[in-house]
Amino acid sequence: MEKNILLFISLVCLFSCTDKVEKQANEYYVLAEQAYSKGAYEVAREKIDSIRLLFPKAFKTRRAALDLRLKVDLAEGQQAVEDADKIIMQKTDLVERMKSKMVLEPIKGTVGNYVSPNQTVDKLDRNMVRAQLDEHGLLSLTAIHCGKIGYRAIRVECEGQSIQTPSSSAQFTSMCKGKELEEVVFSNDREVGVSAFLSQHVGKDIKLTFIGGDRSETVLLSPADVKAVSDVYDLYLQMKTLNDARVRYADACEKIKFIHRKMDGEGGEQAEND
Repeated sequence: MEKNILLFISLVCLFSCTDKVEKQANEYYVLAEQAYSKGAYEVAREKIDSIRLLFPKAFKTRRAALDLRLKVDLAEGQQAVEDADKIIMQKTDLVERMKSKMVLEPIKGTVGNYVSPNQTVDKLDRNMVRAQLDEHGLLSLTAIHCGKIGYRAIRVECEGQSIQTPSSSAQFTSMCKGKELEEVVFSNDREVGVSAFLSQHVGKDIKLTFIGGDRSETVLLSPADVKAVSDVYDLYLQMKTLNDARVRYADACEKIKFIHRKMDGEGGEQAEND
């Protein structure tokens, strides 16, 4: 008889403690639901995580919180798709209009390069810099020097500010209109923001220094060349925004598919551990 009484008391205490834990956990759940309904997904996720950390034995509330977490993730993914889609719609037309003002120079065996009409291959007959943007949105810069000094880097200066490239091994020589030209290409990280610098100083006097091993030479950049580089750089920025939006759109779509599989019962154990 005494054992039965003790067992009964233990069960009462157990259920009482469980109810208390569930009640405390439910307070966080209510806050999470409210945040979710307002679109405050980060706050909702924070409250859901708190339930898992603070109330590991609140099994009923934790199961409900897991379902809510999937709803939060789904809503967030859908919002990401909508946001990316808006950018794609806006930028696609803009990028195409900007491309139509450029010249697409074909390159044998590779993708073409968009360049300014003022800096096409047949016009590379002076000391200058030229921006190229390939069809995938990769930006590069070519410095062109009339004569031979064996330069491998350049520096541009304006109003007390300057930026210098690292040395590049992509060096070529060519002939244009009877002139011997040295060309050095600065791609990817070797471009180091020279195009952006020129774009920020359109209409101003900009010095270009060809930096060689034994000698260097400084010239004044043509305002037309600075503007040409700036135009290509502007296209680069818009293409980058568009390409980034496309990546976010694809990632969000994959996330939504994954969440739907969880909601349909696939990977349930993994969902509990996420």
